[in-house]
Amino acid sequence: MHTNFPQHSFYAWLDFIPKRAERWGKIRIPDGDSIRCAAVVDPLSPYGKRDSSFIRYDFEKDANENYRNRPVEMVPAFGYGRLDFIIALTLPKDEAFGIEHPQLHILAHITEAKDAEGDARAGLVSFTQFGRSIILDVTSVTNVVGRVRTESSKPSGEWYIIDRCPEVAETAFNPPEHEYEDD
Repeated sequence: MHTNFPQHSFYAWLDFIPKRAERWGKIRIPDGDSIRCAAVVDPLSPYGKRDSSFIRYDFEKDANENYRNRPVEMVPAFGYGRLDFIIALTLPKDEAFGIEHPQLHILAHITEAKDAEGDARAGLVSFTQFGRSIILDVTSVTNVVGRVRTESSKPSGEWYIIDRCPEVAETAFNPPEHEYEDD
């Protein structure tokens, strides 16, 4: 399902999608993380507000989004944000939308980390507030990331992202070799 191509307007999609859908609170990435959405975390839990809802996600964006008169040119991109909840809906058969039989779609409702620029696997990436909410196919979610709040550089506080993707997050413990003497 692609809504960012000009074949159908936003309002055409809005009229087409079902009026009701299921809302899920947890997913598991194959061979990876379990993600609990922010909407299902109980703030009164003895574990506090801790959750695993902060994620890295892949998407396509328009390289010409700041230039209204240029044609749409979709390019790969990634971002960081909070997985708020998951939507599961079945789209009905419809020739105009190219759907030959009913199809289940699982979508992720994500609130982006505003101005979190760069790759947290390679360097420091921080943000101070959340931005817009977006909806992507759930397969766009690549992994859970951590975040740490600090007030050292900005008085109002700042969050740093810790990307623990499997390719770079290998734990190694190598104790120094010592010779021990008997007493």
